[in-house]
Amino acid sequence: MPRYCVKCGKKESSEEPLINGYCIDCFLKYRGLLKETPVLKILVCSKCGSWRYHGRWLHPMALEDIIRRYILDISGHYVNSGVEILEVEEVHGFHRVNRNFHEAIAKVSALLGDSTIITRPIIVRFKITKSMCPRCLRKAGKVFNAIVQIRSSRGRLTEDEKQYVRKVLNEPSIADDIVDVEENKNGINIKMVTPVLARKLAALISHEKGAKVIETFKIRKYDPSRGKKEGITTLSVRLPDLERGDIVEYKGSISIIDEVKDSRIKITDLESGESHSVPISEYWDGKLVKAREYIDEKDYLVIASDPSTIYLMDETTGEIREYPRLVSLNNVKEGDKMKGYVIRNNLYIVKQKGEQNYAEKEKEERF
Repeated sequence: MPRYCVKCGKKESSEEPLINGYCIDCFLKYRGLLKETPVLKILVCSKCGSWRYHGRWLHPMALEDIIRRYILDISGHYVNSGVEILEVEEVHGFHRVNRNFHEAIAKVSALLGDSTIITRPIIVRFKITKSMCPRCLRKAGKVFNAIVQIRSSRGRLTEDEKQYVRKVLNEPSIADDIVDVEENKNGINIKMVTPVLARKLAALISHEKGAKVIETFKIRKYDPSRGKKEGITTLSVRLPDLERGDIVEYKGSISIIDEVKDSRIKITDLESGESHSVPISEYWDGKLVKAREYIDEKDYLVIASDPSTIYLMDETTGEIREYPRLVSLNNVKEGDKMKGYVIRNNLYIVKQKGEQNYAEKEKEERF
């Protein structure tokens, strides 16, 4: 049995089904998308710009995005029966309507009935209230729940390591949570509001610099009503004492470090000339160690070479030494600066730091 629009009498068709007894034109004219104008109450932190949503404080967003999220989330409360808001394509036309409220125009895509999709503007009214979120209140009161302690295996941080840490602390997602930063002779201590972001900071340094992280927790009080322990989370972040050019022992062989990056150590064996990529865990497990018991020999200059011999001059005394040109020294040329190390009565020759391809080497039995 055919049906007809209750207002204009238009007959229903498969292309244009009735919506609650109305054709599309009459539905939009007499009913519209909305039962009432949406009124949004938006609470924003005056300090950091985060906003409160369903009892939670969320990261700062543009006002257009906040309104869009509210429209999509609570549209069921103010749209007419037979209407579903699918998307908010644009929010614009902001203006004040009175002392407390502003209005904006939102361009929305809506589903009418079961199959008709239209795009229409709707008016949204909103009120913005400013307060301070709990995190900013704690920061203002110097209240912290986590400490990140940056240290080094050598007992002190180098200036490069300090600069790296300062750069990381400037990351917005990290900086907003920092209560205080203290530098001392041992390292850097960072007091933070939330343990979650403190762990994020520690994990970032561990990933980029191969640091070892140890977490401890000290209880301050226990809340029996929530069954929750409150206290200070401490993350000890220890940087490895490894740099490009350091001499290390690994699996019984002497090597030189070519690079330390992304939790891996690239080394070159001074005997075989083979390169290896070693996980930083090998250092923390004691399988890769710095060769500390070597005699830092002298600085040499390559003054000449032939297919079988390299001629080195001690730059301090002028003494000339001859070394056989091993396969691993094929790239050594006149003018290169070399450094000699004696380890377990063996002499190892490498290019000095700052020299290109400094990992070329020679080993000969010490006389």
